[in-house]
Amino acid sequence: MASLAGCGGCSQQTPAQQAAERKARELKEIEEAKKRLEEERKSKPFIVGHLTPLLSENLIEAEAGVSLRLAKPGHWATTVQPMKANLGDFEGRITVAAVDARGNPLPIPHTSYEMTSSRPAVLAKGISKRVENELLVPSAVEKLNVSSELINAGGSIADAPATEAWTLMPSHQYFLMVLAREPTRYAFLKVTDSVQAPYEDINGTELPHYRVVLADGNKPLPLPPNVLTWTSVAYVVWDEVNLDQLDPSQREALVDWIHWGGRLIINGPDSLDALRGSFLKEYLPADAGERTTFDLQSLEEFSTGWGARANGKPTAAISVTRPWSGVELQPRPGAKALPFADKLFYERSVGAGSIVVSAVQLAERDLVNWPGFDGFLNGALLRRPPREFSVEEGGAWTGLQTRWAGARDRVRDAHFTTPLRWFARDAATKANARNVSGPVDSSANAQFTYPMNAQFAETRLEVDRAGGLGDWDEFGPVATAGRDSLVEAAGVRVPAASFVLICLAIYLVVLVPLNWMVFYALGRVEWAWISAPLIALVGTLAVVRQAQLDIGFVRSQTEIAVMELQGDLPRGHLTRFTAIYSSLSDTYDLEFENSSAVASPFPRDDRWNPAIGDVLSTVAFEKYDQPRLRGVEVSSATTQMIHSEQMLPLDGPIRLSSQSNNPRLLQVDNKSGFDLTDVAIVFRDGSTAVEPAASDSAAEAQRKSWSKLKGFWIGDLASGDGRLLQKLETLSVAEGELPFAEERAAANELTSRKPLNVDPLLRLAFWFPQLDDPIHGARDEYRLIGRINKVLPGSVVSPSASQSTGSTVVIAHLRLGEAAAAEPDRNSPRDVQPAGQKNAYEEEPPTEDPPAEEQEQ
Repeated sequence: MASLAGCGGCSQQTPAQQAAERKARELKEIEEAKKRLEEERKSKPFIVGHLTPLLSENLIEAEAGVSLRLAKPGHWATTVQPMKANLGDFEGRITVAAVDARGNPLPIPHTSYEMTSSRPAVLAKGISKRVENELLVPSAVEKLNVSSELINAGGSIADAPATEAWTLMPSHQYFLMVLAREPTRYAFLKVTDSVQAPYEDINGTELPHYRVVLADGNKPLPLPPNVLTWTSVAYVVWDEVNLDQLDPSQREALVDWIHWGGRLIINGPDSLDALRGSFLKEYLPADAGERTTFDLQSLEEFSTGWGARANGKPTAAISVTRPWSGVELQPRPGAKALPFADKLFYERSVGAGSIVVSAVQLAERDLVNWPGFDGFLNGALLRRPPREFSVEEGGAWTGLQTRWAGARDRVRDAHFTTPLRWFARDAATKANARNVSGPVDSSANAQFTYPMNAQFAETRLEVDRAGGLGDWDEFGPVATAGRDSLVEAAGVRVPAASFVLICLAIYLVVLVPLNWMVFYALGRVEWAWISAPLIALVGTLAVVRQAQLDIGFVRSQTEIAVMELQGDLPRGHLTRFTAIYSSLSDTYDLEFENSSAVASPFPRDDRWNPAIGDVLSTVAFEKYDQPRLRGVEVSSATTQMIHSEQMLPLDGPIRLSSQSNNPRLLQVDNKSGFDLTDVAIVFRDGSTAVEPAASDSAAEAQRKSWSKLKGFWIGDLASGDGRLLQKLETLSVAEGELPFAEERAAANELTSRKPLNVDPLLRLAFWFPQLDDPIHGARDEYRLIGRINKVLPGSVVSPSASQSTGSTVVIAHLRLGEAAAAEPDRNSPRDVQPAGQKNAYEEEPPTEDPPAEEQEQ
């Protein structure tokens, strides 16, 4: 029997001891493998980590343990990549590009270019460094690969190139950034209906409205230093952020983002004191007073108001297990309490955006577990329109469906999911995605269609803009208007017959009578014959020079631009459309003075495509001491166009103020440092806004919109000057004309000005958000519209052009009224779901903070 058992029968170890020994062996093998791997890594010249969009760096994929690498198509993205040099100090550059399956940079649609982005990579031996870059994410691709190459000072590849697969976010989806000392306290946001937006399409997929990024406020924050790469951020939640973790460029970017529509949500009890003396101090809605508590009685109005449902049963009242700790908020001028939340929440408009602060903890357990919390989150904190819930069974859709009240066909419309608006990118655009059947919509806005699954082959997803709002769309309304003005302004002009006759007359007068008279007075008439050839040569040079300036037989630069200003902010968002013409082939670089600048080649039209065999030239967007677009090749006697944007610092704002002795008497002051011409002030009363009918043409829709505006003509407004506004009159616009067309023509005739034709852009400058913009469509607004008749500083083209002309349309949002009132939802999921079924965040409500190791995980 003993022999049958073998040696194991003599073993003195218990099964537990054997298991422990086996585990120890496995751990030892793992440690040895780690050491071998570390030695191998140290023997490599470089260790280069994953290339990741900075905004999604904290979104970790559970299985792989790496970032999800999310980016919005058609948006500029700040990238981050860790790297280390092992063998010695290194100086070179890192180059990134969106690439095809073979690793080649993707072509820029309808141009002869492809583009890369690069910046210096200076590495000290053995020290890890995070290198940031900026990349324009293509919009017309279904799958995206991004490559990175480390290149040494000699131009050779220093390390093996790497390619990463990035995930493109849907057009309606944006980031919701949480910056907090304890970010895990806000994990509940990920499962709220406001974020998840349950709506099952015919593919059975649910696409959340937001990607919630939980970032530790005590560590370096995943916020780009350039606001023009914040276009995919809709909201920021702020809770005890260590201000030392924000550098000056991040702070400036956050302030700019708020002014262009961003909404900052501040956890007041823990953050207001620290912010009182910070860069946000002048924008806060309230100051923190004494510590206090809120009991059930003080929360009754809040609970009843936000728990009401017009088309359903009121939600259960808030359950206060113990009084909520908080602070007494002391509202500042211009601040306003949220509906039903007096003393609890205050908000304040900042430019087109807003800041809201709370007197209680945003992650208060009783508040989060309250069935009415999600409705409050949607309507008050996020300031979105009310929703309707339904449950549909059978057919293509099943389960809980979430739709916007009064806009059932706009479930995935970016106008509802982000409050951010950039005039140059978003004016007069559509940004919806919908399931449609039948023929493809061939309109300009419906550019993107994707087939659905086979069982619904006749149905497809039609997307107005792949990137939603904030998309760098080269064929959007403003870009198209800028192109139309630029093509006309930069065109070659043949001299008129009068030019030839005038030149000939001057030449004959100088050559014959004037020449003879000069030498007759000197007593040397015979010398007139000697000077005749010299006069002929000088005259020829003068005529050629003048003809060059007329027909472009030299290098020339033409620029059409739009500068948008918000409130009292002394910075403007400047969008340039630049045309470069050369009589001979040459390569141009554009350098920008401001670090926020981004640029790419601009297509002349949407019809040109490279032919078979055409070789695309590569342009590089470089972020060195100053950003530049390098390597723009211009062939002989052709024009190439560039689209660029930057935040331009001004001497001061263009401000609308009230007289102290008469608040109804308004004055506009120009402190910008630029002289303005053709200035008009227009006012839109949001309560009288009209929504054009679907059958209206663009011209008819515009006429209806203008008929509700009031305006006042100013004319010239030099820097440092101010003007009182007289009575604003209802605009009366002739068919086919612009508002104030007669005043503009008279002013130009009086001053003999011949400005470039920017009427297509002026037509859009008088465009105001319509009622189909649920966040900004009903706001009152005072707006200044004018122009600057020159090329603005901040951009240098080399080699320089002998002829440079330009004009900038200025749009200053002087004063914005309140956004539409925050409202509760029409009903709640509990009104339509089967009895006993709960939402995801209600299934297991947290009762206490998780252990530290779980928080870290």
